[in-house]
Amino acid sequence: MFSENYKGRFIIVALIIFTLFALIFGRLVDLQIFNGDYYKEQSEKRLMKSVKIKAPRGEIMDRNGELLIKNTTGFSVQMTKLNLTKQELNQIILNLIEIFQQNGEEYSDSLSISKSAPYEYTFAANDETEKNEKINKFLKDNNLPENTTAEGVIQAFVKEYQIDENLEETKKRALAGVLYEMEQRLFSVNTPFVIATNVSIDTVTKIKERYFDFKGVNIVTEPVREYAKGGTFAAHILGRVGNIYKEEYEQLKDKGYDMNDILGKDGMEKYLEEYLRGKDGVSSVELNVNGKYISAVEERQPKSGNYAMLTLDSKLQEVAEKSLADTIEGIRKAGLRSSGRAGADCESGAVVVIDVNSGEVLAMASYPTYNLETFNEDYSVNYQNPAKPMWNRAISGTYEPGSTFKMLTAIAALEENIVTPQSTVLDEGIYKFYAPSYSPHCWIYDDTGRTHGTVDVVKAIAQSCNYYFYDVGRRLGIDKLYEYGKKFGFGEFTGIELSGESKGILAGPEYRKQIDAEWYPGDTLQASIGQSDNLFTPVQLANYVATLANGGNRYKVHLVKRICSYENNEIVYEAKPEVVEKINMSPENQAAVLKGMREVAVSGTASAVFKDFHIPSAGKTGTASVSKGTANGVFVAYAPYENPQIAIAVIAEHGAHGNYAAPVARDIIDAYFGVKTDENQKDEPNVIVSSRD
Repeated sequence: MFSENYKGRFIIVALIIFTLFALIFGRLVDLQIFNGDYYKEQSEKRLMKSVKIKAPRGEIMDRNGELLIKNTTGFSVQMTKLNLTKQELNQIILNLIEIFQQNGEEYSDSLSISKSAPYEYTFAANDETEKNEKINKFLKDNNLPENTTAEGVIQAFVKEYQIDENLEETKKRALAGVLYEMEQRLFSVNTPFVIATNVSIDTVTKIKERYFDFKGVNIVTEPVREYAKGGTFAAHILGRVGNIYKEEYEQLKDKGYDMNDILGKDGMEKYLEEYLRGKDGVSSVELNVNGKYISAVEERQPKSGNYAMLTLDSKLQEVAEKSLADTIEGIRKAGLRSSGRAGADCESGAVVVIDVNSGEVLAMASYPTYNLETFNEDYSVNYQNPAKPMWNRAISGTYEPGSTFKMLTAIAALEENIVTPQSTVLDEGIYKFYAPSYSPHCWIYDDTGRTHGTVDVVKAIAQSCNYYFYDVGRRLGIDKLYEYGKKFGFGEFTGIELSGESKGILAGPEYRKQIDAEWYPGDTLQASIGQSDNLFTPVQLANYVATLANGGNRYKVHLVKRICSYENNEIVYEAKPEVVEKINMSPENQAAVLKGMREVAVSGTASAVFKDFHIPSAGKTGTASVSKGTANGVFVAYAPYENPQIAIAVIAEHGAHGNYAAPVARDIIDAYFGVKTDENQKDEPNVIVSSRD
């Protein structure tokens, strides 16, 4: 009886066990065979997250609608914060850096320390004082002792970020730079870190092939800025974009920016930021346990930013850039060949072209220049280059104007009835009014022992007679000379929409007081011929000539023509010509000064360059001594003579003579009016027309 009961129970238990195993087996078959792919996909879905869809920035074009900066789609490498050890994170970053370096990719590293030993700080600064201020702030922000060397910073970061001490020095520095950047960009669960943008498809492939080596690393597509005419074209004007910095984020976070946003850093990209920035979209994204994107569901489409039209004429800009570079190189080569080596140290300069009747900048170039496309890659080299290629000389460089200032002295004296167009002065070679304490010479007397003889204002400008302007300037007085200088915009901002513009220095007692120095009567004589403390920017000089040529309307200088909505071309902003100063000039007085400028081109100090030129032009040469090296060459011009349309200022640093810089203006006038000059007319810059101006 017992055995029968036991046997029955055993069978029941066995059937139950069999049934259970059958159910389990069936479930496994269902999970792994019939619905394996579905359940695998579901098991990998761990996180639903909302992320931004980056909106394209507005495009930038020239006055004729030719694109200068446009958008393309590029691949970015983004890191999502996971629960990794510092050693694991460091290894992932090293693996990425290795791929980036193999493929020549730029990656995020804003640590202002050289990339290799011996380490040094690479903060951009105009002088050592500014550089030291930036170093001290950096050390304070990172809780490092004062006077910590660059080498000491790297050692501190290696310890703080738990970087393997056995790594090669270059790898330590590279890893420290990226980790510092991540820290600055507030890398967290809610804030991913874009380590590289616009990477090649080869880089994308290598990262995807090593899926398990790159936990939390994703490839995302984003709009990327593309320079339609190349990265060197109008680089100082267009500017660049870059990742937002921590300090910038603190100021802009209330405007909807996040730490992965792109921001205009300089040039038009910076000035037009509020217009060019689009409105980001939002997408719901599913991530797996390794932080990889699984799927995305768009919720709101991004909206492109407004597009901007500049006043630049891209064809004229190309001519200005090429002519400036070629002329400077020609001056340098000619100087190296000449016995006196005048101009052998000419390596830099600037040119500005302005519409006489509106203040619009048609072209503006600074040489040497740099490449916006490879800015980060080239930064150390450019920073250490003594020629300062990243410095916009056209608005930031200040130069003694030399004899190009003489038209201002002339118009001031004429308007104040010190002289008339018919008045003459006898050039005696040595100006003895303040003798024996101070007796300056006319340049022609020093060079030849001769004088200019009896000169009126036209001849004085044409032959650049210092003696005439010593006498006229003395009688006018420094107060009136200073007053007219201010009216013409010297010592004032021009209004151009670029950061870094200098006001320059207008010579006079006011400036001397600022530097605790005294103004002497002899200083007035020197100020009258553009020397003394006078220092002006090329853009100021161009606007000064435009004001002379148009009859006394000094316009606000501007680069932005209009801004329009991307969606419907509706005008969001449009610049109008704005007169900031009206200078009263009688037609007779203006005509006398402009005739003097015309004679400079016809028979005077620039005649070798403009002789038989197809477009009647007017100009003035200037030669300005500098503390070290060859004198600067300065040239200003406008054209056409009787119907002024454009004004030009050219600076050739250490260019020896003003007439050496004049070919740049001729090429620009030639291009603007569509008249091709015979190449045989172009003179070698080592042909000296006058030894001074």
